[in-house]
Amino acid sequence: MADAMDTLKNLLGDDAEDKIKNVIGSLSDGSSSGAGGDEYVSQLKGLIGQLASSRSDPRSDLLLSLKPYMRSSRQGSIDNAVKLLNLSRLLPMFKK
Repeated sequence: MADAMDTLKNLLGDDAEDKIKNVIGSLSDGSSSGAGGDEYVSQLKGLIGQLASSRSDPRSDLLLSLKPYMRSSRQGSIDNAVKLLNLSRLLPMFKK
């Protein structure tokens, strides 16, 4: 579970903890009905579980293995590409 949180923090950027706390706070503040809030929390748990369960992506592994051999401007591009690949793993969950 710690790996999933680290991955989620990497995807969300520098202020990831604040973003996560805001989302959880908005889900639990009672602004939505109890059942709706529970549904959102279960979906969030599903997203985190999805990130934790599928750690090994050959495309990401290839990019990360090439990263040390690239100049710094390209290394940043590789980081962005890996983030996009991680987000693409979540797309099937949104196609309901």
